[in-house]
Amino acid sequence: MSDVTLSRLFRHMAWANNQVFTKLSTLPEAALSFSAWNPEWTVGKIANHIVIAQGRMISRLEKQSAPEEIDFPNTSQGMKDLTAKSAANDAKIQTFLDLPEEMLTFVRYGETVSYLSTSVIAQLVHHATEHRAQISDILAFNKMDVVNLDDYDLWSFERSERS
Repeated sequence: MSDVTLSRLFRHMAWANNQVFTKLSTLPEAALSFSAWNPEWTVGKIANHIVIAQGRMISRLEKQSAPEEIDFPNTSQGMKDLTAKSAANDAKIQTFLDLPEEMLTFVRYGETVSYLSTSVIAQLVHHATEHRAQISDILAFNKMDVVNLDDYDLWSFERSERS
């Protein structure tokens, strides 16, 4: 692919996920069970969903079956383990960034579909961004305004890369 912009956005996503997941590992366990509009989608569940989706996207890029979905516990250690798994997933995904773009065919929601490999990676980035925002909103809704998305924007990422 060798798309400089997609590569930068991916690296930002990996950095921002790491920052947010690390922050989650420092919160009281009760905060990981906070929800807002849907009681099933807690902070911990959404964080797990981001990492589970990474595994699905990797399987699509590798042209393999999706891995077993395993949730990490809503504990400090669980969030530390989730952070490590996310970093390992990011390292795998990074290897696909310089491969030639190709059409991938896979099953999504029971339907066989075809999408470009760059679209799979772009969706991975968008998906994580969307869910980090939900995590931030849920925490703030529950009077715990500790994940300020401005701290994890592209400007902050670039400053981090330069330091």
